[in-house]
Amino acid sequence: MTNTAKEQMKDLLNESKKYRLRSKELNYRFPSNDSIYKLQVDTEEFVAEMDFIIPCVEYSNMNKMLARCSFAQEKMKEGICYLIESHSVSQRQRILHRFLKNEALEYSLHEPQKYGLDPMSAKLDITGPEKINKLNTVLKEFPSEWYMIQVTAQHDHRKFIYNDLQRLPAMHSIHITVLPTGQQRIPLLCITVPTPKSQSTYDVCQEIHEILANCKFELQAPYSSKQIYWKMRQRQNDRMKTAVDGLEYTWLREWRILFMADPIDDLKSVKELQDMVDQLIANNSLIGITETSRWLLKKIVTSACFLTKREIELAIKHVLPGHTKLMKDIILFINEKAEEVKPLSSVKRKTLILIIDEQMDYIPFEAMEILKNHPVTRFPSLHIARALFKEHRNYIENGCRVVKNLGDIGTCIVNPSGNLMNMEKRMKVFMKYWLPRWTGLYNEEPQEDFFEKALTNHDVLMYNGHGSGIQYLSGEKIEKLRVRAIVLLFGCSSTKLIPIGGRFPPYGVSNQYLAACSPCILGMLWEVTDIDVDKMTASFVSNWIPAPLNARPWTDVIVNEWCNGNLKFKDKTEDIGCQSEEPEMLRAVAKSKQACSFYMTAAAAVVRGLPIIHQ
Repeated sequence: MTNTAKEQMKDLLNESKKYRLRSKELNYRFPSNDSIYKLQVDTEEFVAEMDFIIPCVEYSNMNKMLARCSFAQEKMKEGICYLIESHSVSQRQRILHRFLKNEALEYSLHEPQKYGLDPMSAKLDITGPEKINKLNTVLKEFPSEWYMIQVTAQHDHRKFIYNDLQRLPAMHSIHITVLPTGQQRIPLLCITVPTPKSQSTYDVCQEIHEILANCKFELQAPYSSKQIYWKMRQRQNDRMKTAVDGLEYTWLREWRILFMADPIDDLKSVKELQDMVDQLIANNSLIGITETSRWLLKKIVTSACFLTKREIELAIKHVLPGHTKLMKDIILFINEKAEEVKPLSSVKRKTLILIIDEQMDYIPFEAMEILKNHPVTRFPSLHIARALFKEHRNYIENGCRVVKNLGDIGTCIVNPSGNLMNMEKRMKVFMKYWLPRWTGLYNEEPQEDFFEKALTNHDVLMYNGHGSGIQYLSGEKIEKLRVRAIVLLFGCSSTKLIPIGGRFPPYGVSNQYLAACSPCILGMLWEVTDIDVDKMTASFVSNWIPAPLNARPWTDVIVNEWCNGNLKFKDKTEDIGCQSEEPEMLRAVAKSKQACSFYMTAAAAVVRGLPIIHQ
């Protein structure tokens, strides 16, 4: 047993003792055997007995605890199965209950009902002795064009036993799990990143929470001068950028490279680097090196352009404990090939499917430098990703859900509250010029029937107003629909997961859109301002959806004039940019963030759901 495993076992036994002491106060009875094996067996039996009505919080925490037990016994793949099962338990229950309710209504009323995600597709059944084989079978269903990782907060007995809602969340250990999709030659693996050891009191999680808690007040507060306002905006940007840098370089450290998807093309330079790693291993006669260690070494070598020398050394030392000669050989090889690796920092890469623990969803992972300009989409769990993929699999090509004729089939709802007149002027000018065939509703509250038809009869719904639009059509009613549209919500906190109280996980309207089978939702994690969002909206749409016939590219537009509601073009003698078309929605979103003046706006934008391509 490695030192790391012994430390994990010691921690788990300590947790078991603390759990037992606390339980005596509550008159609970627990087994007398404090062994790690007994703890795991008892927990497995408890979880197995949870049938149909699952206590979501306890079920999630028990699976996280079982994962730690498995990792402590060096059963990594079993631990991964438990981590996967710990995600979005509450949402999966809602999907199941809706399906059963519709079945009952259909039976009693003799009328067809609108079904959302199929709960059987969201049931992975990765339990029992064959759980690892079952998981591998499920992962092979997904496209090879996806690069999927899962980020899970490690089980913390303090959060499980105590219900302290007043404490801000602090940095904690996280599990980063690589889930190989399709026929990719990637091993199933998990790296547990410990809580950073630092003498500083600065905490990334607490800092982000404080920034977001004050964001709305700071944006709406009166200021005696524009200069004071702009200083406040710059302070927000600086604090969030510092926090994201802390996430990337202090918390994730060298293992941030696991967030970097593989190149989409089979590059000769990558193949040569990987072959050299195999050769170095063979030269050192390391016959028994695991597939996981071999893949990690290749990942480190091909991602060395993103790491410092110290981080490279730490990563290789983690993979090759006790193999000093091979470690030195690989580090020397990386130093020699530094110039050849550098171009890999800008190659086109696969789509990152980011499965995020609901308790960590507020963190803007997409804003990290390593993910800048790359396609990223979020899912709450592998279960939901599989269910949504199976709903749309007949329309998926090369890893993307195909939509056609977006210039003709779309709806926009702009300024429904009537108090964003400048935004309405800008967007009306843009829509009339770039998407003249779309159905538009301006300065008018949408009726529920209009909103429902926009979601069920059109391929895209774009909402430009306050919030997410649930003040016009509730999330409960959205969840009961069969949503066809890709939903673009350019309002404040439109895709934020909101705490609902107690120990229950946060929940948001994006969960309800996914449950209703919407292929994709774009929105904001926190409060944003209209001008910056409008710039990003125009940049995104004009890159993603081709211009009408004979229209000048949007890059020819004088942005400052358009911000004032006027459509004026640059003279042909001026420096005119090139309007590039990007049919993949996620790549167009990543590119459009460059149009934002504020870091806070770009970092707020996230996508949830399937990758989309326009044809």
